[in-house]
Amino acid sequence: MIVRALDENGDFTFGKSKADYLSNIDAIKQNIKTRLMEFLGDCFFNITAGIDWFTFLGGSKNPTALNLSISSIILNTMGVTGIRQLSISLINRNFSVNYDADTIYSITSDNFQISLAA
Repeated sequence: MIVRALDENGDFTFGKSKADYLSNIDAIKQNIKTRLMEFLGDCFFNITAGIDWFTFLGGSKNPTALNLSISSIILNTMGVTGIRQLSISLINRNFSVNYDADTIYSITSDNFQISLAA
């Protein structure tokens, strides 16, 4: 698996030849992160993809439903074979996720935050 690398702002990287691409475990890790950051209905050709972040981080704070949504996104990412550990933290409108996932290559883990302005 090979994907175009993203910079810290989530934009495609260019100008570094092969360094502009990620492969294997790094590609899967980036795919998980970008899929988790996708808002429900944001993709015009697949309006059912993504997580309903406005509901989860806005009014309805249902950690069980959010945990199921996140688990589903991770497990349905190409190359992921299972989840070893998943923890979420939801405080006000700030959300952080920590996970360890089994992939076709090895185990990957990540920790990142998503927040919505008030």
